[in-house]
Amino acid sequence: MHFEDLPRDWAQRPVTHPDVFEGVADLIATDRSRSDGATYVLLCHPNGRLLQPVRLPEGTETPDVLRRFLAELTRHEVHDVAVVLARPGAPEPTPRDLERRDVFEAACRDTGVRLHAVAVAGHDDVRTLVPESGCAAA
Repeated sequence: MHFEDLPRDWAQRPVTHPDVFEGVADLIATDRSRSDGATYVLLCHPNGRLLQPVRLPEGTETPDVLRRFLAELTRHEVHDVAVVLARPGAPEPTPRDLERRDVFEAACRDTGVRLHAVAVAGHDDVRTLVPESGCAAA
């Protein structure tokens, strides 16, 4: 799905709604972030609507750094997130994408943050990753 295909009311829906998530991921992940590689954490309201996208600085996807980041979010009453992995190439999940998803799932589980979805934004398309163990419970 492309951002041009988003329904008009997408901002009133949960970001992970099947008719919305891949389009929002496509909107957030710029061409440059896809060519360079980037990770976005989509901060969400409790009802799943998009609050704010945050691009993580390079090198911050280690489990300890992610746990500290997510723990800080909870101090500010943010308990719901989705993740967009922007990278070059086709959006079909690679072993590295699955490993990154697993690291996010573990960090969310450890901090009580609900991970609603993960997507890979590759060249000109987006694919949602199926959760390994389901969404982390808050």
